[in-house]
Amino acid sequence: MTWRRDKIFDDCGEAVVSGGWDGRRNIASEPEHLEMGMKNKFMAAAAVVAILTATGAQAQTADIATLKAQSAALKKQNAALEARLNKLEKEQVAQSKAQPAATSFMAADLSGIKGPLPIPQCALPSLDGPLTFCGITVFGTIDAGLGYASSGLPTNSKFYLGDALVNKNAHNSYFGINPNGMSTTTLGIKGSQEILPGWSGVFMASTNINPQSGQLANAPGSQIDNNGLNRNNYSMNGDGSRGGQAFNDQLYVGVASKEFGQLTFGRHRTLTTDLVGAYDATASSSYSLIGYSGTYVAGLGNTASSRMDDSFKYRIEYGPVRFGAMYKFADGNGGSNVGTNGTFVTNTVPGVSPHYYSSQNDAAMFSLGGSYGGLDVDGVLGYIHQAVSTGILSPGQLGGASTFASNQFTATNGNQVTTSSLNANANTLAGTITDNTGGAIAAKYTWNQFKVFAGWSHVIYHNPENNVGIGAQGDQGGYVLSSANNGSLAHAKLLDTVWVGAKYAYDAQTDFAVSYYHAMQNGYGFAANTLGVSNTAANSLATCGLPAFVNNVSGATINGVRYAYQAAPRSSNCSGTLDVISGLVDYHFNKRFDIYGGIMYSVVGGGLASGYYNVNNWSPTVGARFTF
Repeated sequence: MTWRRDKIFDDCGEAVVSGGWDGRRNIASEPEHLEMGMKNKFMAAAAVVAILTATGAQAQTADIATLKAQSAALKKQNAALEARLNKLEKEQVAQSKAQPAATSFMAADLSGIKGPLPIPQCALPSLDGPLTFCGITVFGTIDAGLGYASSGLPTNSKFYLGDALVNKNAHNSYFGINPNGMSTTTLGIKGSQEILPGWSGVFMASTNINPQSGQLANAPGSQIDNNGLNRNNYSMNGDGSRGGQAFNDQLYVGVASKEFGQLTFGRHRTLTTDLVGAYDATASSSYSLIGYSGTYVAGLGNTASSRMDDSFKYRIEYGPVRFGAMYKFADGNGGSNVGTNGTFVTNTVPGVSPHYYSSQNDAAMFSLGGSYGGLDVDGVLGYIHQAVSTGILSPGQLGGASTFASNQFTATNGNQVTTSSLNANANTLAGTITDNTGGAIAAKYTWNQFKVFAGWSHVIYHNPENNVGIGAQGDQGGYVLSSANNGSLAHAKLLDTVWVGAKYAYDAQTDFAVSYYHAMQNGYGFAANTLGVSNTAANSLATCGLPAFVNNVSGATINGVRYAYQAAPRSSNCSGTLDVISGLVDYHFNKRFDIYGGIMYSVVGGGLASGYYNVNNWSPTVGARFTF
């Protein structure tokens, strides 16, 4: 046997050198080392006796005496080693029986354990697999590239989307960094540890980061950056489901069982968000309408609602059938007041005083699906109360003018409106509040290298049953609303989205995908000549035949009405459409690194085009993604 040196690593990844004898057994502890030493010395003694026997009378008297002396010395050494081994074994037993002191918080938990504490056998992560150690997995994605938009805006350090979709405020072409083209840059940790036979404790903590700036994803923060600016000076911004929280993606803990499903509590992606990820051929922000904006499917009509705080989520699979349920409890974000010491103005019911509202912003979703052969189908139904869509403040609002519009409308006074000039509006936003109900259904069929996708989403918007007041918060990030519109809908608004797509795996490394999306809304404004509503009002359907946008530099008159500079004569309440077509190719060098490229074209019309500088956009993009 020969001595060897090995390099191993401890739990922190530091190199540790250890050694052992090649053969059946390595030296793992001092007792084992001593035991092997004694065996070797006994073998040596036996060899001495054999030599004495073999030589017999032919050996010289002096040699016999020498050998006897060596044998006696070996026996003495073996006895000393055996005594040392017994001592070490007794110390080890005594340590294993020792219990924590009565004052230790661990005492009760360890009282039933006999012998040494069990140490989990944790394998080091493999080079090509997940970074998992002792049931804890660190994961992440970094995704960035370059993009061009025929009509785009400069990136914003807080906003996590590029210029792929046609944008109301974009008026010039743009070329530059395109963040999160195929997937959102993410850093997270998750874990699963068995707690009982068949049951595990699980957790997830993940956050999204903007690769162009290193800042946490913060959609409402990007709106704050544009408050009070002229539209010509806007950067990319928008409402969204991540508001700069430390863990803005997901944060939950719970239990899981293969037989009984998984139940978790905390902050979750919605069931409709899960459906989009599973049934979108070009699932991404640069090549997908429903991946770019949660308004159409994931957020059930409100993009900020595609992730929910204060919620629990349950999912289970039984054979080919799967079921899910999710509920969001009402929290302190909604409610507040209309504006203490407000100054009442036009269309305000006389005598109405500031009023305080309770929070009623609960939500629920249910999903049901199944698989048969190559076919997968899933559907989701749900509702959201007091869904808040945040918006940028005008210069007047930023300067302190706050407005509250009630959900009540009368022909004499219109919606009850209160304004206040005593609020400090820096770092606040405007909010439009609705109650949403609806659902989505989607299917996927897999055949060899081909996958075909289709889906439909239907959302119904109503004015909220319970008003949200000034001083309430938006759904994400805790941003305060200095203006709140609870009466934006003259009638129920309907939003339908349909999509189809296909994906082809050319080989093990290369994927091609194409998709088409069509979104449409009804006309939900006031009919022409409605009592108490002007035919030129922003919520009148009498405007549907007018231009979507005018750059009225000369102060021209349109149909007898003189519009201000950069006006939107056509109401956004008119019926409208949005069409998107896209295609991409994705090449994987290995499991962790891939490059991609593609193009998306989008065009908007009708009421959905109200106020748009340009109604269409071409956006080719390329990028790279590293996943671990």
